[in-house]
Amino acid sequence: MMKQPELGQKILDLRKKKGLTQEDLVEKCNINVRTIQRIEAGEVSPRPYTIKAILAALDYDFEAMNQPSQSMLNINQLLIAPEKVNYTIKTLTIACVFGGLYFLLGFPEFYADWSRMTETEIPYPASIYILLKVFILISVEFFIKGFWVLGVELQNTLLKFSSLVLIVFSALIYIYDITSIFIEIIPVEYFMSGMSMSFGAIGILFGIGILKLKDQLGNTALVTGIVEIITALLFFSVFLAWLGYILMIPLILLEIILLYKAMELIKNDKTHPHNA
Repeated sequence: MMKQPELGQKILDLRKKKGLTQEDLVEKCNINVRTIQRIEAGEVSPRPYTIKAILAALDYDFEAMNQPSQSMLNINQLLIAPEKVNYTIKTLTIACVFGGLYFLLGFPEFYADWSRMTETEIPYPASIYILLKVFILISVEFFIKGFWVLGVELQNTLLKFSSLVLIVFSALIYIYDITSIFIEIIPVEYFMSGMSMSFGAIGILFGIGILKLKDQLGNTALVTGIVEIITALLFFSVFLAWLGYILMIPLILLEIILLYKAMELIKNDKTHPHNA
C-alpha cells in the first residue's frame, strides 16, 4: 500500500489530470472536502475504504496501489492522458533515433570545433562543415524534444524549461556557427568560449531536471543526471571543456537509454493498463 505523503500527491495528481476541483471530487465520492484536503496534503493516512472511494471516483484501480513498485513510473505514467500516449511514444522513439545520429555526428563535429578553436581553421570544406552542422542541429532539436515531452507529461517543470531553452539556444548557436564562416562578428576563440560556458550553465539546469526523474525512472535517471551535471561543469569551466567532450560520449548514450526506458514503460502501461 502506498504511504503518505506519496499517496496524497498521487491523488492530487490524478485529480488535476482529470480536471477536477476538490469540490468536484466530493460530489463523486461523498467524502468531506476537509478530509480530501488533509489527505492530499499528506496530513492523515486514510482508511482503505476511504482510499477505495476516492480512487473509484478518479477511475483508478485500488489494487494497483497494492502491487510492488518496480518503478515510480507505474504511478506517473498513468497520468499521461490516453490521447497523448501515442504522441508521447512516437516523440520518444524519434528522439532516440536522432539521439543516435547526434552521437555518431558528434565525433567529426568535435574534430572540427577543436581545430577551429586551437588552430582557428576548419578541417573540412565549407560545404561539408555546413552540412554537418545542419544535420547536427536537426538531430539535437528532435533529441532534446524527447526530454521536453517527458518534462511536460511527468510535470517536471525544470526539465521542461531547460529543454526548451536548450532547443532555442542550440538553434541560435548553430545558425551563428554556420554564418560565422562567411561573416565573423565575434572572434572564434571568444565565440567558442562563450558557447562552452552557456551550454554548461544550461546543462546544469538540464541535469538537475533529469535528476528529478529518479522517482519515475530510477537509477538510470540518477546516473544520467549526475553525468550531465559533471559534463556541464566541465564545459562551463572552458579550460576543461575537452574533458566535457569526452564525457559527452557516455552521456549521450545514457540519455538515449533513459528516453528508451521511459518509452518502453509507457508502451507497457498502454498494453497492460492498471486503470479500472
